[in-house]
Amino acid sequence: MKFTVLRPHQGDKWYDEGDEREAREGDVAHLVDSGVLEKAKSEAKAEPAPKNKAVTAPKNKAAK
Repeated sequence: MKFTVLRPHQGDKWYDEGDEREAREGDVAHLVDSGVLEKAKSEAKAEPAPKNKAVTAPKNKAAK
């Protein structure tokens, strides 16, 4: 599972803030609990783009 580093720390190597770390969830549970790591957000599950709620011109110019 992938995790995003929130605070720099040393694990199997040095991790800086913003790095992505691959680890088993059970091995880093204490780091997640203490706020050092968070689960990485998957690009496939990202929030959808907001819909444009602005008033748009009608497709038919005669209809207003």
